[in-house]
Amino acid sequence: MKTARAFLLVLFLLALCGGASAPARPHQTQLANRSVTLTLLSTTDSHGHLLAINELTNRPTNEGLAKIATLVRQIRAHTPNTLLLDCGDTTEGTPFAYYFAVEDTSEPNPEIAAFNAMHYDAMAVGNHEFNFGEKEMWKAKSESDFPWLAANLKETYSSGVRYIAPYVIKRVAGIRVGIVGFVTPGVPRWEIPAHYAGYTFEPIVESAKRVIPEVRAKSDLVVVIMHSGLDRNPETGKPSYGGVQMPGENAALETAQQVPGIDVLFYGHTHEEMPKLIVNGVLMAQAKNWGGSLARADVTMERNASGKWAVASKTSTTIRPTADTPQDTEIVKLLDPYQKKVEAYLDTPIAKADRTLEGALARYQDEPLVDAIQDAQMEFAHADVSLATMFIPSTRVKAGTVTIRDAFGIYPYENTLYAVQMTGAELKDALEHAASFYPSWPSTGSRMRLPGYDADSAKGVSYEMDLSKPVGSRIVNLRFHGKPLSPTQKLRVAINNYRDTGGGGYSVYKDLPVVYRSKREIRDLLIEYLKQTKRFPAADDHWRIVPDEAREAIEKQALAQEQGRRAPANSAASVQR
Repeated sequence: MKTARAFLLVLFLLALCGGASAPARPHQTQLANRSVTLTLLSTTDSHGHLLAINELTNRPTNEGLAKIATLVRQIRAHTPNTLLLDCGDTTEGTPFAYYFAVEDTSEPNPEIAAFNAMHYDAMAVGNHEFNFGEKEMWKAKSESDFPWLAANLKETYSSGVRYIAPYVIKRVAGIRVGIVGFVTPGVPRWEIPAHYAGYTFEPIVESAKRVIPEVRAKSDLVVVIMHSGLDRNPETGKPSYGGVQMPGENAALETAQQVPGIDVLFYGHTHEEMPKLIVNGVLMAQAKNWGGSLARADVTMERNASGKWAVASKTSTTIRPTADTPQDTEIVKLLDPYQKKVEAYLDTPIAKADRTLEGALARYQDEPLVDAIQDAQMEFAHADVSLATMFIPSTRVKAGTVTIRDAFGIYPYENTLYAVQMTGAELKDALEHAASFYPSWPSTGSRMRLPGYDADSAKGVSYEMDLSKPVGSRIVNLRFHGKPLSPTQKLRVAINNYRDTGGGGYSVYKDLPVVYRSKREIRDLLIEYLKQTKRFPAADDHWRIVPDEAREAIEKQALAQEQGRRAPANSAASVQR
């Protein structure tokens, strides 16, 4: 006992003299570990691009989740405090995605299976998650090991697989990370009502102003994952991409500008890569679509003397897989049984082509590839007139056997067929809107603005598009059954459901009487049509661009543009909708 007391006395004297360290205070222990770097990874708009192969051409690519998985694995090996997030449009977009959503629903959803294997932490809901209807969407959600998020949903569901949570809070290295999701509010504009029953879509900024303060109070770091992009270039103010946007569709910039409390914002929907953008102190980044890149944000958090965490620094970039980036073996093995089934389906023969058919000029002249869509729509909708377009100009159907794979190239979307009742004046209005996508003639010297996937042509009527005339007055010599089309003539017109809801800015279709609705996708009807006819229709030049020199100039530029686009790794254009 005396020895013990003597020993304690010595320790006490040493402490007074500085010869021994005093016990650390609580805040001093915290300060010893007061700086932590979190790595946030984001993908977006993968659209079913899982393996590094273009399913329409069977050619290798430098994109896809199997390559992204390799990048993620490499990063995680060096940065333990990592979250993997996604900004939506995951379960639709390729024959692979379609097959297991429609043709064979007995298997687990392959996109979700890949996400689970990659250990995603959260996903924002994208508009294309609604494409196959709620039954398939809920199936995919029920199979997910990660939450689906959308804070701007007012829903009749409050629990279970149908309920989509606004946010989730994760703890990483003792730091509370609030992750808030948003979906573009354009879903009702593009989808049939049965595909989003029970959900109402709020404007993103409005809901963010309500939700972000709640999450901020519970979090040390607030991260937004948003299926919505930039509506304009933040420096020039010009529209950021060529599509026709609905109000509030792309609200990432406004959210950063108007909603305090956000630290990092990952966004998507517009298919435009942005490695780094800082707006109002918010770090923003967008990965390339189709697994074309991985967005990475590194956030250093520091803890003060009272134990509260705060952002000390943050930066972001995007990382692209290359030809040398291997596909993750675990993902490849997981998807191999799926891929074999899809390949057998895609190789199913349906017709013959007498010659090779190209889509490069199908937006500028009458072409069999678009005529096949038009004829199928007219037949199944029992229509007088049909409107359609060439979605991917790089589509190419080789002479010989035509397969289901070719049909996916001609019609990549899961649209359904509608027939509406229109007057001759309303049809001309629709064609004038389509003609507004084309450049004026003579050229002003600036680069011609080529039309996009919203530039419909019509069959069942004949007409000329005069680019020397002002927008709104370009459709001339419009005839039906060989006679001038009367403005009061009633017509049964075949269109897709996307057009019926105003997609592409076609306001003329709003409130028109719908006289026919098909539950089948237009591509499925096209396949059936080709099986019946065995051949593509011959072009009859029922519409044409004038004057001739305008058409020749546009076609020359279109061919040059498609030649440049047809790199070995990417033969299909990136189409955002």
